[in-house]
Amino acid sequence: MAKTKFDTSSNVITVDAEVMNRDNTDFESLRMVLDTGATYTIIPWNVAFSLGYDPAVSKRRVKLIMGGSVEYAPIITVTAFTALGESIAHFDVICHDLPEDAKVDGLVGMNFLKNFDLSVRFSEGIIELKRVVLPKSAV
Repeated sequence: MAKTKFDTSSNVITVDAEVMNRDNTDFESLRMVLDTGATYTIIPWNVAFSLGYDPAVSKRRVKLIMGGSVEYAPIITVTAFTALGESIAHFDVICHDLPEDAKVDGLVGMNFLKNFDLSVRFSEGIIELKRVVLPKSAV
């Protein structure tokens, strides 16, 4: 079981994450919001490019409704994604830039979190993750 501390004085839970490059030889560290309302994990375009991915060529797209506008953002598969002390290989992320005033790089969404039992203890500022085996219908 992985434990991570978070800042209880903030209005959002921010966590550290890492995205592995295409060659599995390097990674980029990100500051992300834990977002149980986000279906997918989101990383910025420049991070994808710097790690050797090209979101523009992805044929897989997802419809995003952001602030009243509709956008179609590319889905790419990264070599590995790590957050909250846990890693998932061959992981799908959306490439989309959050507004600059968000002051975070992206979102850790449900496609990551659903692989774990998640416990958030606000009184202590602790998040615990325990890996679970999902039934095939939930994957």
